[in-house]
Amino acid sequence: MKTLLSSFALLVACTMLASAQAKESQSAFDVAAISLHDPAPHERSHIVSSDKGGSFTTRNVSLLAIAQYAFMIPDSRIMNVPSWMKTEHFDIDAKSDDAVTERLSKLDWDQAKQIKHEMIQSLLADRFKLAVHRETRVLPVYELVVSKGGSKLSASKAQGSMVNHGLGRLNAQGMTVAGIAQELASDAGRVIVDKTGLDGRFDIDLKWTPDDAAGQAADGPPSLFTALKEQIGLELVPAKGPVEVLVIDHVEQPSAN
Repeated sequence: MKTLLSSFALLVACTMLASAQAKESQSAFDVAAISLHDPAPHERSHIVSSDKGGSFTTRNVSLLAIAQYAFMIPDSRIMNVPSWMKTEHFDIDAKSDDAVTERLSKLDWDQAKQIKHEMIQSLLADRFKLAVHRETRVLPVYELVVSKGGSKLSASKAQGSMVNHGLGRLNAQGMTVAGIAQELASDAGRVIVDKTGLDGRFDIDLKWTPDDAAGQAADGPPSLFTALKEQIGLELVPAKGPVEVLVIDHVEQPSAN
């Protein structure tokens, strides 16, 4: 009986390993070229990646920004980051084989997004030896509340949702308040917790002047805090709360191509 149980356990372990290997082989980049970028003054940096496409490209992007994209978490919530992850920039050209690309194209957007970002995470683990774990810490946050004058949000009639989030502007249709809070967290520099109690979906067109651009245009939009209150009747209140963070356990300079 003991031998039978041992054999069964070995069979299960082998099956799980084979399944994991098969999954990895179906969701991985086939080739990836990584090189250190020497940024020029005022040079742009960008990431090009479609969730339903099999390629991933960066130009002049720090590893911190790439990790932020891969794990879908603001860089303010990535901890234990070595300085070179912020200062050194990389060009990456990664491409999956046709089978993976075709598989991604047939999935719905949420499934494709999850798999594509896992592919990028695997690439970072393989080439940068990036090892991370998630944990919860009590950190400064903002609570999003309704202003004394009441909400100015407009109920949406859109069938789906559309978001256009640029520098100093958030234009959206069919968006929940929790979604608004998530979108604005990177601009506010903290996690934003929805405390409004507002249900439903809304259309908004919020315009503000980012902190690092303040003073450049005297007749420009107000700060994010003022814009929220004046334009949609919401406020950000400083608080502390539990926040999920990503902790860097290990990372190395990229391996050779």
